[in-house]
Amino acid sequence: MIATRHIPQALHAVAVLGIADALTDGPKNSEQLAQQSGTRASSLYRVLRALVGAGVFAEDKAGRFRLTALGQPLRSEVVDSVRGAAIMFGGERTARLDSLLVECLRTGKTAVQLAFGDQGYFEQYQKDPAQAAIFNASMTALSNAHFSGVVEAYNFTSVRKLVDVGGGHGRLISMILKAYPKMRGVLYDLPHASEGGRKALGEAGLTDRCDVISGDFFQSIPDAGDAYVLSRVIHDWDDGEAVAILRVVRKAMQPHSRLLLFETLIRADNRPAYPLLSDLNMLVLTGGQERSEAEYRRLYKAAGFKLSRIVDTPSPTGMTIIEGKPV
Repeated sequence: MIATRHIPQALHAVAVLGIADALTDGPKNSEQLAQQSGTRASSLYRVLRALVGAGVFAEDKAGRFRLTALGQPLRSEVVDSVRGAAIMFGGERTARLDSLLVECLRTGKTAVQLAFGDQGYFEQYQKDPAQAAIFNASMTALSNAHFSGVVEAYNFTSVRKLVDVGGGHGRLISMILKAYPKMRGVLYDLPHASEGGRKALGEAGLTDRCDVISGDFFQSIPDAGDAYVLSRVIHDWDDGEAVAILRVVRKAMQPHSRLLLFETLIRADNRPAYPLLSDLNMLVLTGGQERSEAEYRRLYKAAGFKLSRIVDTPSPTGMTIIEGKPV
């Protein structure tokens, strides 16, 4: 387990170098790939060989590498691409933050606070356009895994207006709107995400059915929605901040409206493992946490909701839809 620390760094390297994209048109050996990526062939071969052992690539008898089914999402132009996540969650910056876990435990601060001062995780990205671009690409990449099968798991038929709060570039709301042609949507996030949201919705052919509105969900959100989706938002915040966000949502809702949190639940049997690892990521980076059903029930009650049901999905990361109704 200790030695597996090299796997995310190897994935980061091949993602930055575009190795998966270079294999789109067929197998290549390390000499060819090194020439295309500007690297040393002997060193690159060793990285690729390690990722063969991890199941990402396959090597034939001629020493040529090809992508396996597991490795296909490292390509940048595929629908389920995770290249952005591989770039973000490897490399020097992430290694520096992860190395501060012991100090996080000792001080109660996040690694971002320890490394950069008393600033939040998201404020850091807003100040650095290059890092913000990597972050947004990573969130889109992760959404491809998180949202696999989730639209089919929940019945949105009665929802005429859906508000996606903190929806980034609109990956989830685009999926839902395409599945429900009579629905209208609102994509709501901070101003820096709006341009990307408009572009993504335009590419999806949904501009005429989804408004993009900028704002701060700690202050207000668009009202009169039939359902409010917050996907992987509440886990970024501690209990006090989470309740504050949910109270703003509650204020905007109508009596019949529904709250739909898309989150990964901590289960009693600790399965799947992803929520537990994501929880450590929240500990280090944002100060938030993954939660159990009982913990979400307490948040809902404090914010003026009743947790009405838990809807499991086939998502490989254990994504769960936590439905709430205003009380």
